Amino acid sequence: MNTIGIVAEYNPLHMGHAYQLSYLAERWPQALRIVVMSGSFVQRGMPAFFSKYDRAYWALLAGADMVIELPSLFALGSAEIFSAGAMRLLAALGVDAFCFGSEVTNLDMLTSIAEAANNASVNERIRELLKSGHFYGAALRQALLEIVPHADEALNHPNATLGIEYLRAIDTYGLSLLPIVIERQSDYNSTSLTESLPSASALRNYLQANPSTASLACYFPEDVLPSVENALSLGRYVNMQRYYDMVHWQSRILSTAELSQLTDFGEGLENAWKKGASLPSWFLARHQLKSKRYSFSRLDRMAAYTVLRRSAALQKKAHQHGPLYARLLGFTGAARDWLRGNDSTLPLIQKWAPFVRHSTGLVKDYVLADMLATDIQHACFTAEAMRLGDTDYRFTPHYLA
Repeated sequence: MNTIGIVAEYNPLHMGHAYQLSYLAERWPQALRIVVMSGSFVQRGMPAFFSKYDRAYWALLAGADMVIELPSLFALGSAEIFSAGAMRLLAALGVDAFCFGSEVTNLDMLTSIAEAANNASVNERIRELLKSGHFYGAALRQALLEIVPHADEALNHPNATLGIEYLRAIDTYGLSLLPIVIERQSDYNSTSLTESLPSASALRNYLQANPSTASLACYFPEDVLPSVENALSLGRYVNMQRYYDMVHWQSRILSTAELSQLTDFGEGLENAWKKGASLPSWFLARHQLKSKRYSFSRLDRMAAYTVLRRSAALQKKAHQHGPLYARLLGFTGAARDWLRGNDSTLPLIQKWAPFVRHSTGLVKDYVLADMLATDIQHACFTAEAMRLGDTDYRFTPHYLA
C-alpha cells in the first residue's frame, strides 16, 4: 500500500485529526497520507471557520503528505454528493486505500448497510417517504432499518453514517479503494468543549466567543498551535454574524423565481423562504422554515446556495460528471516523487492562474464556483484587512521539506 486517502474538513484541525494521521503513520509508515479537504465552504452549509490555505498548512504540520481541495460543488453538497465527489477524486488520483473515523468500526456491517442503500427497493421506499414529508436523512434511515434491522447502531451515529456513504460511493462507481476504519474518539456534534479530543463544533463555538483569550494548548497539536494563534490574532477567521447577515440580504434580494432555480429549492419552498426573509434575522427565518421535511442541515446548505447562486442544473451536472481536476493546496518532500510520477486521470493543478485562464465549459463552472466560495468566505473574515478578494490567484501550494 503506497497511498492512503483521508477525506476531511479540518474545521478546524484538532487533536482528534492529528490522532488519525499519526495512527496511519505508525501503522503504514511507507504510505503517503493524501488528504482531500473541503475548501472555503463545508458540507454542513457554512463557510469554513479558517481559510483553506491555513487549514491545508496545518494538515501538513500534523502529518499529511499532500492536501487536495475538494471542489465546492461537492464539498457543499448533500452527504451523498460530498462522499461521491471525495471518493471519485481519491480514486482518480490513484490512491490505494482510504481511512475514515467512525463510532462503529465493524467494517462488514457498514459495508452491508452501504450495499443495501443501493438496493432498488430501498430507493423506492425512500421516494415514498420523501413524498410523505420526511427529509432525506430520515427517509434513508427508515428505509434501511426496514430491510437491515441491525443497521440501527450505525445509523444513530453521524460519522458511521458518513462512512456508509463513502462505502456506498465505492459500490456505486466500482472504485478500487480499500477502506480502513478507525474508532472515532470524540462526538462530532458535541457542543461541550473537553480537553480530550474535542469536537470541531465545540471548538468553533469556543473560538468564536473567545478568540483573544482562548487557551488552546490542549486542543491543537503542538506544531500547529502557533499558526492557529497567529490566524486568530490577525482576525483571519469567519465572523458568523457577517455571514448570516449576507444570507439574509441575499434572501431578500433574490426573487421567488430566482430562488426556485437554486439547488434543493422547489416544491414551493421558495415562497416560504421569501416570507422568512421578511423576518428581522436569518436566525428567526431558519427556525420558521424548519420542518419535518427540511432539516437544519439542509436549510443551511440552501442558505449557502443563495449566497453562492448555486443552480440546481449545475449541481446536477457536477454529480453526474464528478471532479474534473485536483487542485494541490500543499505537499511535503516525501510526496514530491509521487507528484512527478503519479498516474492521476485528472489534471493535478499546482499553478492556479494559468489553469483558470485556459479552462472552459463545465471545468470553468467548477473553477468559478470554487473562487466565489473563497471570496465570500474571506468577505466574512473578522478583520477588514483580511477580506481581500481574488486570493486564489495569488496562492502558491505550501511545501514542507
